[in-house]
Amino acid sequence: MLKPERKLNLYLKYKLKGIIVEHTYFQNDSGKFIAKKLPTTKLACVKIKDDSDLSGLKYALQDEKPKNKEQFLRLYDEEFNSHYDYDPEVDTFKDMVMANKNKILGEELWIKTYWNELNIFVNDIEELELQEEPHNVSEDFAKQLLTAKVAEQIKELEYNDWQGYLSKMKLPDIKALAKQAGLKVSKNKGELIHELIIFEEQNSGTLKKPTLIKALPSMVQKIQKIQQAYINEIEKGLSEFEYPEKYKAAVWVFVTDFHEGDIKELAEEKLNEYSQIIEDDDQELSVNDESDLAIKISISGGKVNTKEHPEESWIEEVTKHTLKPSIKINFQYINSKKESSNRELRLDAIIFDNGLTYFYGFCYKANAIRTFRADRIENDVAIIEMGELISVQQLVNKQIEGLNQHNNPATPSLTQSTIKKAAPKAVKKESLLNSTKQKPTNNQIAKKPSTISIVIGWFLGLSAIGGVLSNFENKEFLAGVVSFFAIGFLIPPLLNKINSTNKKTAEEKGKSHSVLTQKSANIFGFILIIISAVIGS
Repeated sequence: MLKPERKLNLYLKYKLKGIIVEHTYFQNDSGKFIAKKLPTTKLACVKIKDDSDLSGLKYALQDEKPKNKEQFLRLYDEEFNSHYDYDPEVDTFKDMVMANKNKILGEELWIKTYWNELNIFVNDIEELELQEEPHNVSEDFAKQLLTAKVAEQIKELEYNDWQGYLSKMKLPDIKALAKQAGLKVSKNKGELIHELIIFEEQNSGTLKKPTLIKALPSMVQKIQKIQQAYINEIEKGLSEFEYPEKYKAAVWVFVTDFHEGDIKELAEEKLNEYSQIIEDDDQELSVNDESDLAIKISISGGKVNTKEHPEESWIEEVTKHTLKPSIKINFQYINSKKESSNRELRLDAIIFDNGLTYFYGFCYKANAIRTFRADRIENDVAIIEMGELISVQQLVNKQIEGLNQHNNPATPSLTQSTIKKAAPKAVKKESLLNSTKQKPTNNQIAKKPSTISIVIGWFLGLSAIGGVLSNFENKEFLAGVVSFFAIGFLIPPLLNKINSTNKKTAEEKGKSHSVLTQKSANIFGFILIIISAVIGS
């Protein structure tokens, strides 16, 4: 019989592939789990740095405070369940060579000393092409290339060789050579070059010969070894720590995106080793448009299928109820630090785990997938599409009953006792898990306006429009401006636009937002109309 620790390792290996195993890296001296970026490489010549966003993990750790490895790894994988969630930075090929010339290039002075010249000579050192045409280089660079036996010198120059060399010169320099040769300079550059070449052919030695060098296959072979060294150093760096497989995939994606030619091809070969991860992540994005739960557990009737996966029999039962379709809700949430924040959530699933109830979905405030403990929700929950306020208990019951009736007949009914077990602390503290409704806060979504309020708004709004026209016609501009402002509050579509703009502005600043109801807007707009009338009189 396998020991629990061994079973956990097997579970991590086969069910949570790609999760960090060296969990102790994320623990401080007191054993508390903290959010940390993956370690930067130290030994490899290529620096690989994790620059991923940790805000989600920080929030999850503060909220749930994991006590053991299993709990932490679940949270970690929820936040980094795709290679897209990682943001690595990797030294480019050129960065590596320039920072490690002695170690990477050794005695190859023709590369080490003349790196810039070499890039020009081969067009791009990342994308090697054996140049058919010879190139004019400095005498010192040519000497190094010839010594290394990676190039040959062209001594007998032909017309095209001279033309390529002279065409790179500036027109004043061309005219100076022509004047020295006794040629007329009142011609364009092309004509002058042609006459100079003809003159040189007839009078050998008139022009100073350029140092023309042509690359040999050995140059390409040596550079290819350096390119391969770059790939090898990345692999070396990724072996310094037990990095998640999805992080490794993200590293190779970075390398392929930031290089061209041969380097890109070499990196793509390594990336192919992670093709299944890339394919799964892309497929999941295309299906769900957002990441789903990272911990993929076989669900049968809402419980772990231990028959299909006997190695998981030791794992506590986890119940996940996926909502189809998802619903948007708004609520006031208290985190572990007793900090209150207004949250708008696309509720994708309700999860029961270890005696607690969780709301899982996309949080619009955090702009990321989040998990919220139900017993930390303060006051009622607003169902945005319905304009309805209900308790947490009613929301959970309603959604589970709907799943039982339509989507998942095998899902067990959720009883009152189940709710209380899921959130015992909330029951004791008289939170929203009881059946008593509480007065909603100003930050919560209001109910839909009544028909009467809408009709009154339109009536007053049209009256305000008439007031604007009348006041401006009578040159009562101040009164007209006041009436104009009243229109924005009174007419329902304009009020909705104002509320939407104010909400967006508040969210960007991380502040809560109070919705101006149609009834309140009617009162305020009516007051403005009265003020306008007083001013106009």
